[in-house]
Amino acid sequence: MNRTREIKTIDPRGLEHHEKEELIFPSLEELLKGESLRIVMEFNPLPLVYLLKTRGEFEVFYEKEGPEEWILVVKRIAVDENKKEQLKEMVQKLKRGDISEATKKQAKKLFQAVDAKGIKDMEQELKKQELSPEVIRKNLCDIHLEVLREKLVDQQIEVEAPHPVNSFMEEHKIILQSLNDLGSVLEKLNKSKSFENFNPELEKLRDCSHHLVEAESHHQREEEALFPKLEDQEISEPVEIMKLDHVEFRKRKQALYQLSHNPGDYQFDVFKKRCIELGEYLIEELENHIFKEDNIIYQIALQTLSEKEWQVVKRECDKIGYCCFTPQDQTEKSN
Repeated sequence: MNRTREIKTIDPRGLEHHEKEELIFPSLEELLKGESLRIVMEFNPLPLVYLLKTRGEFEVFYEKEGPEEWILVVKRIAVDENKKEQLKEMVQKLKRGDISEATKKQAKKLFQAVDAKGIKDMEQELKKQELSPEVIRKNLCDIHLEVLREKLVDQQIEVEAPHPVNSFMEEHKIILQSLNDLGSVLEKLNKSKSFENFNPELEKLRDCSHHLVEAESHHQREEEALFPKLEDQEISEPVEIMKLDHVEFRKRKQALYQLSHNPGDYQFDVFKKRCIELGEYLIEELENHIFKEDNIIYQIALQTLSEKEWQVVKRECDKIGYCCFTPQDQTEKSN
């Protein structure tokens, strides 16, 4: 007997995040080709729209766009029967340590065809297979963020000072300059044979480490003012990735600061090796982190949060305070 083409409606408003997923994604998977599902939300479900569009299995459009409710209509236009087997195959490759460009390309293709629940299921499977959190974060989360970035390119939004995103991005420019300076210092340290050789550069190393530690209020404003607003909109996975990065950066920035300000506590070879390890990690990983925030996290926020929500974010940023290097036009207080 043929199933009716009547559109089913689900209303997950008021449910917890996991309860929303338990209602939405099974309902989507039940759709046959040509069938549609209407989803009623209390906020703009933009992240869900991006994820569903990347799968290639659904057409998605808004039936209503706020302000009190958003209604999304999702129509299945194709079915991918091989998805789960492909995911299992990639899990096995990662378990074997096969993190080649071909494997990353395969992962990216799969992320383009998998929803948020599928991605979380994949990560849970990887954890069961005893892959390290670092492998999961670097080789899955980063690829997922890259997929999101590609979907945001055509909708870039720019804002002016003293908007919080403008402040974050202007601070990023200064942090990147500090990382560039740190790279130059590390090159000279690598060629040095003793503290006597390196002493002319020691003050520059201290300045770089000081500026990196001073960026803590930048991370704090993200974590306490911006990220909670994104989490309120069910944008939790990209935010969690950024917060995990912050934890790693804090440890290494503090360690580099202590090294640069107390060189006499170490033999030169130990000092040199540790500084280079910490510095190279920060240069590579913090640069990547900044790229992701500028091009993905902030764009998701700009395309999701309301003007009223941005006013709250700005007031919270003002309360927390700014970096010593934050441009003055960014620190204008909210009314």
